[in-house]
Amino acid sequence: METDLGGGNHGYLGLLCTDEEYAEIPHAQPFVPPNYPGPLTIPSTATAMQAMQLREDHREAKRLYFECKNVEKALLRHIQDALEDKYIECMVDEYTNLISEDISTVLNYLMTTFGIVSSEEVAQKEAEVMSMTWIPSDPIILLARPLEQLKKLSLHAGVPYTDAQILEKGLSIIRATRDFEYALTTWENRSVTDKNWKNFKTHFHDAQVQLRKIRGPTMQQAGFHQANSLAQKISTDIQQQLNDRDNHMMAMLQSIPGLTESSSDADSSSQEPTEYEVANVSQQNNQVQLEILRLLKEIRTDLQKKPSRRGATPASPQTRTCPKMERKCPDNGGKLRRNITKYCWTHGAGGHTGQECPNRAPGHKETATFQNKMDGSKARCS
Repeated sequence: METDLGGGNHGYLGLLCTDEEYAEIPHAQPFVPPNYPGPLTIPSTATAMQAMQLREDHREAKRLYFECKNVEKALLRHIQDALEDKYIECMVDEYTNLISEDISTVLNYLMTTFGIVSSEEVAQKEAEVMSMTWIPSDPIILLARPLEQLKKLSLHAGVPYTDAQILEKGLSIIRATRDFEYALTTWENRSVTDKNWKNFKTHFHDAQVQLRKIRGPTMQQAGFHQANSLAQKISTDIQQQLNDRDNHMMAMLQSIPGLTESSSDADSSSQEPTEYEVANVSQQNNQVQLEILRLLKEIRTDLQKKPSRRGATPASPQTRTCPKMERKCPDNGGKLRRNITKYCWTHGAGGHTGQECPNRAPGHKETATFQNKMDGSKARCS
């Protein structure tokens, strides 16, 4: 509903927000709900024109007051219908059976009483945000919005991030793309007072526009060199491993006693070999074949552990099982880990959730969390 209150741009949104929250809304002026004007009083010295003006002003003031109160009552009724009685019973008037507090007070009570956010949830949200993949062709809002939500979540948890911390996290994500060297340089050259969140979004949005002019509307080359570099590294590692296997195989074959000498003697001598020499060479050839088969099996196993050059997708966590994991990790066991922001039923605290777990013990439960472990492992949870 339209109203002139709060600058006229956001309707009655000011009824839902605190004064601090409403002040952060762009183009918003202070929202002051009107008070009841009281009975009309016309001075005896007022002229007819002044009396008419006083009546019109009084009528308009009453209209604004009742309109604002009716909107607030309608919103409170929606809140009361949407929530179970036990959550708002303390704020309901026993005679009218209606909520007797204003909307901002109700929302603040619900948030502080039932919307408690733990520091573990903040840490888990931070890990999700910092592990997300943002490419230069995506709108800057896809980078900024998760960080803004993380800041609000930390505020509700009582461990708020500073503006400098949020800025540094945003810069870390942008640095990971390796596509904004010039934009990062110009950002670092700004003054300290000029480095704020609003300027951050504007600065790198402009950098995106400039990069799009260079690479084209789709920015298809964005992030190409990272993928190319990763593919080259994997290819080099596999090739080096194959070369090491070949060298090891050749050295092993050359170290077999009698194999080289038997071959050279066979070429230089026309004498027919004895029965003993034939049996000896046959036994050596069997050993060589067995060793070659063993090495080929090791090479195939190692290649299956590495991603293919064409970027084959590994098996999903739901179809993989760990042959060594016959039970969940002991509560007092497990190696130390740097990242213990997520919870897994099989492994306890670590860097992945139960849904992301690649090696699952029998009876694994994907929905287990720090708050509800479902009798899962307590390793590293202390």
